Parts: sequence; C-alpha cells; structure tokens
Amino acid sequence: MALHTLGTNANTSLTALAGWAANLLAADVAAIDQAIVDDSNFQTLLMGLSYGQQAVIATSATHSNTTLDTLVATGPAVIPLSQILVSDLVLGVGIPAGTFVVAKPTGTSVTLSQAATTSSTPTVAFVRQGYDQQSAGLGPQAGPLYIPGGRGVLIPHPGDVIAIDNTGWPILVSAASIAYSASLWHFV
Repeated sequence: MALHTLGTNANTSLTALAGWAANLLAADVAAIDQAIVDDSNFQTLLMGLSYGQQAVIATSATHSNTTLDTLVATGPAVIPLSQILVSDLVLGVGIPAGTFVVAKPTGTSVTLSQAATTSSTPTVAFVRQGYDQQSAGLGPQAGPLYIPGGRGVLIPHPGDVIAIDNTGWPILVSAASIAYSASLWHFV
C-alpha cells in the first residue's frame, strides 16, 4: 500500500510560529524566516556527494547553553568541521530557530547565538544560506510563505501555524486543524 503514517520523533520536534496575524513580533517572524532552508543544502550530503556543499552535518553535545561541543562530522559525505563558518545557520532538535554560529573556540566546538534548549547529543546541521530570499522563506510580516526549491507560495490565514523541522523545511498547518479538539497536531 502506498499510504503510510508520518510523525515526528517527539511532541516538541518542530519549532513553530503560532497564530499567524498582522501583529506578530517582527523578531519572531524573522527567526522562522532565517531558519527556512532550501532542501538542496542537504541533497548532495544525503546522496553521499560533497561537491559544492553548503552544509556540514555533525553530532554534538549540548548543555542548555550557547556551547555545542564534542562535534564529530557525520553523514554519507563527511564534510570536515573546518568548513563550519561563523554566521552559519544551526539546525537541530533543541536549537532555537534563527540560531547561528558566533564563534569557533576550538576545532570541535562552536558558540551559538542562542542557548540550546536541551542537554543531549543531537545531530545538527551547519548551513550556509545560499538561496535567493525571494524564492524561499517568509514575505513581509503576515505575508506569503515561499516554499524552497521553486515549489510555490502558500498564503497563511489568521491563526495558522508555521513550523520548521530540524532541516529548516517549512510546514503550514491551518488554524482549524490545530483548533480541532481531536486533532493529531499538538501545539506546546
């Protein structure tokens, strides 16, 4: 059968911006916008290629602070940690949306712009934003959601929720789907 179920690893796996409206804080909209990533950043990594790579995938240790340490490069195409740059976007479970590298104190650690929200050993991605901001991300406050890779434009309605997964892929869930008492969506 072609139908499957789809879910996340935990109730708190997706970072979300709730209640889409004209009065959202610009900083909240910007944090989600900056974290939306074109999947082409990961395609070559997942296919085991490294030519022209714009992302480094690694395991790390977090400590509910701004330090990621014990970094070890992973993935089918292991891109060396030396390729991580200050200003690279950092994606991963427990890493707040819009977090970027502010310093590289050692060859196996980085300092984040925001504290991680977990103490664990997650897989993280360090992504160099290389796409045209008009082709992916959020438009002006309460504007459209441009889906990466030329996939189109979605128009969020009041109360809708925009979330991103740990690779920066955007997800739009309608306000009605979230509000439905028997909904499979759980908003924290």
